[in-house]
Amino acid sequence: MSKFWNPSRQCLPGGSLFLQLVSFTAQLPRPSRLRPCLLSRHTRRGLLTLAIETSCDDTCVAILEKSKAGVARLHFNEKITSDNRAFRGVHPLTAVASHTENLAPLIQKALRSLPKANRVDSPQDGNNASILSVDGQPRLRPDFISVTRGPGMTSNLATGLNHAKGLAVAWDVPLLAVNHMQAHALTPRLVRALEDQEAAQTRDSTSEGTGNHTLEAPQFPFLSLLVSGGHTMLVRSQSLNDHAILANALNIAVGDMIDKCARMIVPPEILSAEDSHSGMYGPMFEEFAFPGSKESSCYEYNYTPPARRADEIKLFDSGSGWMLTPPLARMGKSAADTYEFAGLNGQIQKLMTERPDMDVDMRRILARAAMTLVFEHLTSRLVFALQGDRKKPHDDASVTEIEEQSRIKTIVLSGGVASNKFLRHVVRKMLDVRGYQDVKVVAPPVSLCTDNAAMIAWTGMEMYENGWRSDLNILTLRKWPLDPNAEGGGILGADGWYKAPMVK
Repeated sequence: MSKFWNPSRQCLPGGSLFLQLVSFTAQLPRPSRLRPCLLSRHTRRGLLTLAIETSCDDTCVAILEKSKAGVARLHFNEKITSDNRAFRGVHPLTAVASHTENLAPLIQKALRSLPKANRVDSPQDGNNASILSVDGQPRLRPDFISVTRGPGMTSNLATGLNHAKGLAVAWDVPLLAVNHMQAHALTPRLVRALEDQEAAQTRDSTSEGTGNHTLEAPQFPFLSLLVSGGHTMLVRSQSLNDHAILANALNIAVGDMIDKCARMIVPPEILSAEDSHSGMYGPMFEEFAFPGSKESSCYEYNYTPPARRADEIKLFDSGSGWMLTPPLARMGKSAADTYEFAGLNGQIQKLMTERPDMDVDMRRILARAAMTLVFEHLTSRLVFALQGDRKKPHDDASVTEIEEQSRIKTIVLSGGVASNKFLRHVVRKMLDVRGYQDVKVVAPPVSLCTDNAAMIAWTGMEMYENGWRSDLNILTLRKWPLDPNAEGGGILGADGWYKAPMVK
């Protein structure tokens, strides 16, 4: 495998894999029906994909359809999370066993949600191969299979990738291997497409439509704050496959730090409560710090954002004999490309060791302080990035149209931690007080913040429409950088891509 690919990767012209892979067609067979399907002028509908996500401990399957008008519909989107409570964190072997046990039945369940085949898809139209029989009922076969290739845990990823390859071979359809972090960044674009579907249904039911939309899909370029249990990064998304990393975690990820704090601060009786069976420490920590915020749409946090950098890095004094130092408080813009959470986590660990009998009220104060310092640290790098993006005043007449179009107008919050309402509150308040009221902050619904197959399906759609396909001999990628300037060449720097005619 390595002997086969390494020479070809040395010939990459400008980040494209097309020229170097064209000559390999004979050695790497692709789906035989690909070209007729792409070039036919009698396409029966838009695009349909089945997607699989198994990068960590969630076994996820989705079926997504996208019309030619760009409207998306989720026919199926479910996941099963492995039970890791005994390990107080994700245990790789337990997660793999859960994937092995649940993925095939979940796919089987998803197939029953495939769109029903109609008269258009009949044998005389030459589309008989696009029909599947599910429980004796004719269903439309997906046009391609989307699956997470990386980054993530190797064995976990392999479970999903191997299932996806099997489906692609069995149905004679292309494979589309997706970058997990790219999918998180593009999730708001999926949400907008799904909202278009809901708007269309509303117009159909009322026979009236204003044509107005409440949310605009983020247009490139935009900033993505990708925050989860395994990743913390600030990304400038310039195009579908061009994502520059502006800031990255120096040590542990923000989601990992929040989980650790939850296990130290939240009283044991709450951690072991019946409704915490999932082991989702982040949501438990948020609800403990701000009781009632989970169910409230307008919770009053009584939060005052720091108006200046000097206010942001002040020591937090509890007034009860203990203090906390904000992350990287002694460093300015020289550390604008760095997130650091281990230091604050160590302070809290030391504090709880010294005061194991801390009462509930004080624990709640500590939980709020920890989240505030962490989320202000996350937002500080957003502010640095916006300051660099807007060196000229926004109303400066000398700003050209091209410069205006290249300015950041949207920030995307994505990843599991983005489901935290207090994080969203802090980001919005800090940007407002620092003069960036015009910058939109968008975040997916909570169900689409955490790992899910719907985002994999959508990213597969965008890649497929741009002509990208994946070879069947690809392997999982434990590390797969987004940035094209990083080692490995970013998303398109991975081996196994080839180009097909673009879908119109």
